[in-house]
Amino acid sequence: MNQAARSLTMRLLSKGATHIPLAWVGPLAGVPLLVPYYHVVSDESLPHVSHLYRFRTIREFRSDLEFFLLRFKPVTLGEIVEGLDGTRPLGYPRFHLTFDDGFREMHEIVAPILHRAGVPCTFFLNTAYLGSGALAHHNALSVLIDRLGSRRSDSAGLRRLESLLPAPAGNDTSLRSRLLSIPHKQASLVRTLAGVLDVDLDGYVREQRPYLSSGQVAALLHKGFSVGAHSHDHPVYADLPLQEQLEQTRKSMELIEARFGVSPRAFAFPHTDCGVEEAFFTNVFAEPLLDVSFGTAGLVSHFHPRNIERVSMEKTSAPAAEILARQFARAMYLKLRPGGWGRHANQA
Repeated sequence: MNQAARSLTMRLLSKGATHIPLAWVGPLAGVPLLVPYYHVVSDESLPHVSHLYRFRTIREFRSDLEFFLLRFKPVTLGEIVEGLDGTRPLGYPRFHLTFDDGFREMHEIVAPILHRAGVPCTFFLNTAYLGSGALAHHNALSVLIDRLGSRRSDSAGLRRLESLLPAPAGNDTSLRSRLLSIPHKQASLVRTLAGVLDVDLDGYVREQRPYLSSGQVAALLHKGFSVGAHSHDHPVYADLPLQEQLEQTRKSMELIEARFGVSPRAFAFPHTDCGVEEAFFTNVFAEPLLDVSFGTAGLVSHFHPRNIERVSMEKTSAPAAEILARQFARAMYLKLRPGGWGRHANQA
């Protein structure tokens, strides 16, 4: 199917999906429950996030929550694992909220809203940045991009910056795109670029406190929320050999277990689970290191039954109903095309 035909099919499916009762969405798409995921909710501009994706405002998040509660029943992380174990059927329609990266807005904004509404949620944490003075690679890049806006008149500094950046990929030659293309393993380059732009990344962390502290995580657990691992320092898993994938997962999960005594053991892939092979899942669930894992591929099924794909609620101002309609249309397109979803649905 060519691009034009694919686009037409998606538009027709999206339009039709808006008329389907939401109670049918899960069964028709072939997924056990709806798992939306976010990173942060705020009305403020956040330099460490704002240049990576559009996040939800407080009003938008409240609207999402109202939508979910009107049409789905919330379930806890423990109930999800019981469903996977076969000891407690979940039924339809159900949902579970998740947040990645462990930003402090979880404690200050998100948790109070959810606690008042009685909605369970799981917060996934990167253990390298939990209450520390470090800044995650992608968050550091966003801070550097933010600084670019105030350095346009520094032609010498910009020439120096451009000389250090990776070559442009494709047609997008912007400094922003080239900064975002810097791979996770080149942390030393990010430090060098910060020096060129006169950005004190350590000072930024001290002043802004972007991530949750251990005390704030404990407070979330005390309120009845769940906590899971999100790797140690947020790499792209498909870029790592299997042993490093396992080490990242084991280190983050064991640190969270030791510090907070969490159960069940849940893990959410940083960036994406696309490209992660079956051997990883065989290892973590046979050990067993994890009870459940979560991906980012949308409203589709994964080839491993304990890896549950999630729906992103970010990068758009569209209401929740429209986001789900698009996701359902995508799921139907993938399901109906020749070969169906294929073994790696999240690689489609």
